[in-house]
Amino acid sequence: METRPRDAARTRELILATAKRHFAMHGYLRATVRSIAADAGVSANLITRYFGGKQGLFAAAAEVDMQIDLALQGPVSELGARIAVHVVNRWESPPGDDPLLMMLRASMTDPEAAAHMADFFRRQATEPLARYLGGTDAAERAAAVSSLIMGTVIQRYVLGIGPLSATTSDGARAWLGTALQLLLTGGQFSPLGPAPLAPPTPSAP
Repeated sequence: METRPRDAARTRELILATAKRHFAMHGYLRATVRSIAADAGVSANLITRYFGGKQGLFAAAAEVDMQIDLALQGPVSELGARIAVHVVNRWESPPGDDPLLMMLRASMTDPEAAAHMADFFRRQATEPLARYLGGTDAAERAAAVSSLIMGTVIQRYVLGIGPLSATTSDGARAWLGTALQLLLTGGQFSPLGPAPLAPPTPSAP
């Protein structure tokens, strides 16, 4: 019957959508195959059949196209600004089951999730950027860019601390673009702005 493949596809998508919510809300460790299956209205054995278990389910739920190629179109002299726009726009008000947010939260509590995230960013961001840059130090520059972006994302969108959290979207794009361009091609670094880096010291009574 032709309906069976379509039913299987719909069931798989339902499981993935449910898994994204659970991983985003509870993290990798606390989200269980049993709870995901119950919420999706399927048996836990079906998740094992489709995805091979929890690790395979997480990998499938976390798969997303970062579309880094859009930021790599154009001259290197403007690459920092293009990447900054791409990053900030991608992370501003993401949905609660956003795969990138899910991976980031899960990676903070589970080594397997952290390894999956590292491999994901290597394939989707660091390696394409290194190929675009070329040269003997392309891999090192791409790794530095990845580190800066990850720190920015964690401070602004996960922890909500420091000047990167306090500034506007335009301010974040401008600061990140300048910092990235410095890593990519050199130049003068501009500090983020007037927001204090630490709370003021209380005055003596």
